[in-house]
Amino acid sequence: MTSKLAYALIVLVSKMPFFILYIFSDFLAFVLGHIINYRKEVILENLKNSFPEKSEKELNKIRHDFYKSFSDQMVETLKMFTITKTDLEKRLVFDTPEDVLQWVDKGRSVVIASGHYGNWEYPSGFPFTLPGFDQYNIIYAPVENKYIDSKILKSREKHGCHMIAMKNTFREILAQPNSGQFYGFIFDQSPHKSLIKYDLKFLNQVTPVHVGTEQVATKKNAVVIYVEVYRVKRGFYRVKTELITDSPKEKSKYEITNELFKRLEKTIKYNPSQWLWSHKRWKYKAGTHYNIK
Repeated sequence: MTSKLAYALIVLVSKMPFFILYIFSDFLAFVLGHIINYRKEVILENLKNSFPEKSEKELNKIRHDFYKSFSDQMVETLKMFTITKTDLEKRLVFDTPEDVLQWVDKGRSVVIASGHYGNWEYPSGFPFTLPGFDQYNIIYAPVENKYIDSKILKSREKHGCHMIAMKNTFREILAQPNSGQFYGFIFDQSPHKSLIKYDLKFLNQVTPVHVGTEQVATKKNAVVIYVEVYRVKRGFYRVKTELITDSPKEKSKYEITNELFKRLEKTIKYNPSQWLWSHKRWKYKAGTHYNIK
């Protein structure tokens, strides 16, 4: 019953017009940044380690800008439960869709890889902003509440995506054809310490990373494209694409992963406030929490 009431409230809020949602977002950002100081220590530690050259004033400016971006992301995520196709088409636009769609015509599958930057929920509208693939597979991490998780899945799949739980990634993807498939990955999560196979230098720190994006691309011989979902104005985003490789099998081990994180770091440095700084991205330390054989 509690879950159903929570969902009813989510839908009620989701149906509000954007200008009302952004008033709430402004209030939420103020509360997060000036009253409760949401994860202030975690955010500042992440920022200090990532940008040792910046002053305390500069870091706090990024922190408060992050709260604004994070609050907008939260209300935009709620809006995804009821947003229309027409509205989403206006709010998520590819700079050069032909850079992706050319590979469909060539009979290839494509891995689209992005980080927690800008907006990472709007891309569930890719099936109609980027038409032409046989199936749009998006890898996701389920939430613990099964009722709410089912509703989140419904909201994401209503625009044509096929959601694949992270634990089922390889089993489902390997069973699919090697052409005409779209695979969407958010690659910058922190892997559990028991699953760490590789680390690299990212934002001035040794960082354990997931390598599933590279593994899927190599297994399926899929074209790998890095995408940056960047905000052009409040509530409106554009998608910039950069080809990583169209020959994944010819790349050395972890070369694709290294290149993806290099591109993400460049994106973050351009506008740091739009990345997700509030998670404990560097909680696992090499030699203390994990050892790579």
